[in-house]
Amino acid sequence: MKFRSVLLGGLLAGTLFIAGSGWASANVAWCISDPPIQLVTPGGHYIVVNNMVYLPPQALHLKNQITDDATATRDGAGGTLITVHVHLPAKAGRAHVISSENRFRLSTQKDGNATITLYLDIPLT
Repeated sequence: MKFRSVLLGGLLAGTLFIAGSGWASANVAWCISDPPIQLVTPGGHYIVVNNMVYLPPQALHLKNQITDDATATRDGAGGTLITVHVHLPAKAGRAHVISSENRFRLSTQKDGNATITLYLDIPLT
């Protein structure tokens, strides 16, 4: 009885895995991770910003044309405001971008075309 239950459960799990992956692959947006951007805060601390760019599948061939940059300035409240610009090619269409700074576990996200601007406010000068 126990072997039969395990075998039946394994077959069911395998069937769900195969069926689930087939359904999801039709709706996947391609994710591109640019190299991290290294910044120095106005106080002289080093931080790293990571950007994840989600593109529609038909725009995957444009992934090498995506560029990004960031600046760090004082925010006026004892912290640092990081401004991130992600530049997309005109033919890429609508994209979704997530920018994150892992040291303080901050992230922000935005959808857009052409140039997407995001802001991260970290509590470090």
